[in-house]
Amino acid sequence: MSERRLISVADLGDSGVAVVEDPELGSLAVGLSDGVPFATSNRCRHLGASLGTGSVAEDGSLECPWHHARYDVHSGRMIRGPQGAFKPLAGVVRQTTGRLPLDTHAVELRDGVIWLA
Repeated sequence: MSERRLISVADLGDSGVAVVEDPELGSLAVGLSDGVPFATSNRCRHLGASLGTGSVAEDGSLECPWHHARYDVHSGRMIRGPQGAFKPLAGVVRQTTGRLPLDTHAVELRDGVIWLA
């Protein structure tokens, strides 16, 4: 796979993450977590929300915009199940669909731009 430019850090906005369409990998959630770039698959394992329209939480995890499930951006693992009305099912979701981690991709930050490595 060739090295490709994904997004400028300036284009991430306050959420710290954005959706990037890659010609080979499809839809990605690309952003910065504690200053470290990441790229994961874009769909939440709960109900398929676009994670790139979510946000990077204060703990550095990627938070789903719909029900606030959270993912470790380096391993792709769901670290918190859905919240709100779905909170009683959070453990069940983590042990079923949430057991399948997001795809993660090697990226690097150069001159204010996140690149697929």
